[in-house]
Amino acid sequence: MTTPVIIPTIEILPLKKGFLRAAADATHVLIRLVAPTRPATETEAERAPLDLALVIDRSGSMSGTPLRAALDCAVQIVQGLRPSDRISIVTFDTVVDVIQPLTEVGETQDLVRRIRQISTGGSTALFDGWNEGAKQLAPFIKQNRIARVILLTDGQANHGVIDEKVICEHVTKAAGKGITTSTVGLGADFNESLLTKMATAGEGAANFGQTADDLAEAFEEQFAILSNAFLRQVSIKIQGGSDVQARLVGETLEGPNSQSRKLGTLPWGAALTAVVELKIGANADGESLLAVNFSAVTKAGDTLAFGPALLALPLVALAEFSTLPADKNVAAAVGEALLAEQLETVEHHLQRGETEKAKLLLAELSKLTSLSPWAKEKVAFLSRLVESGDAMSSKELRYASRGMTRSIRGIDVNENSATFHVAIEREKALYIRKKMAAGQRSKPQQQPPQQPPQAPQAPQA
Repeated sequence: MTTPVIIPTIEILPLKKGFLRAAADATHVLIRLVAPTRPATETEAERAPLDLALVIDRSGSMSGTPLRAALDCAVQIVQGLRPSDRISIVTFDTVVDVIQPLTEVGETQDLVRRIRQISTGGSTALFDGWNEGAKQLAPFIKQNRIARVILLTDGQANHGVIDEKVICEHVTKAAGKGITTSTVGLGADFNESLLTKMATAGEGAANFGQTADDLAEAFEEQFAILSNAFLRQVSIKIQGGSDVQARLVGETLEGPNSQSRKLGTLPWGAALTAVVELKIGANADGESLLAVNFSAVTKAGDTLAFGPALLALPLVALAEFSTLPADKNVAAAVGEALLAEQLETVEHHLQRGETEKAKLLLAELSKLTSLSPWAKEKVAFLSRLVESGDAMSSKELRYASRGMTRSIRGIDVNENSATFHVAIEREKALYIRKKMAAGQRSKPQQQPPQQPPQAPQAPQA
């Protein structure tokens, strides 16, 4: 008997429950792909076995602390795998070496010993290293297994293929064949632009830190997502209706007017979200303002497509539209997505050495009344980081921007506007927690809370 496919729920939540034709300002909607809670017949132990290629930068700039951190990370990952998982270890500097071809993990002592013997060398053939990791996985791709490259590096690609666009094209092609990519930036000089783009193109996670301890939670999060995966390689595609221009707000890797985005893995009992901007023309039809489609891969490896879900809203007059209340949860999500775009601009200022422009823009953002409590605290954290002259500021900005538009969310839409408290976040599943910093060692000294954490209030009826 064929097991019935469980379809997630597509929610399209408008900022206001009505629309204007030819309005001067765009309006926004929040799209949520909501997974069901895990059924009793499913257990965490049933996660698909993992084929993992650890690709470790051993170039000269990794000497000392960065390489120790990379090797510690590699050991932690190996020791966290199951005997039925398979692993390959690849190192690179000017040349690439395969320390361990893809094999079942089994006993880990010998593998850990060989990892500990890795030493530094020459230049950084980053693409060649990643490419060898993908090659290790390619012959063994199976629908019921998860194939992932994890790239650990501290530097810039300076040998072989170095063009970001070309590298990401290869990473995207590999993801399309079932080999996803996660990246780990180590130290203070890694290329955050390249590594976040590779993770996005590879439908994986992007993390950074300065020690293995910084990254322990990040890897725990990755494996928690894999262990709880309901759907993998989720992608969204939107299309505006007649005389409606639609674009996905937030991360702009796919372009400023993108109508498609890779959202990654959807765990049980969680949601993936996207914010859409709509510019509605004079001839728009309220019955089909927006069409939303999703595609994904099931745990069994089957491709699944679902949709379209359509947005229909009543046409209202200007006077009535101005009095329509905005949904506070949608407003919070919209505010965070728009903030992500602004943080990209702040980062660009820092990259060009325009520190004062970055500070001024952050000051303006801190005054926005549309931001959720968490987004306000995030801006305050980033402002303190930039003001202190912290060398990791631009990296925190890049990862903050990405996280605001690509994070897995809780199943309850009210979490978008819930008051942020660290104590409350710690009670949530690791992969839906809201955090202040990405690279743990770059956290400024946290101020003690002014009052005890309060539970989020229930929404008003």
